[in-house]
Amino acid sequence: MMRRRYDGATLPRELLEFPGWPVHTDALTWERGLDEWWAARRRWAAAHGISESDLPATIGDAPWDQSTI
Repeated sequence: MMRRRYDGATLPRELLEFPGWPVHTDALTWERGLDEWWAARRRWAAAHGISESDLPATIGDAPWDQSTI
């Protein structure tokens, strides 16, 4: 997984927003939020007996069940 270099710079707000998730104030919290999303996606796939590789690769395209988070 590719990671953004963090050099203390503040990213534009629109790059830190993700529909349905809190607005992140810096790149590190955005990265943590993305890690949480991937973990929740893996849990969702496991709970539904689906291989993670069978899910759509684009964030926001995967079937989603908030109760499994």
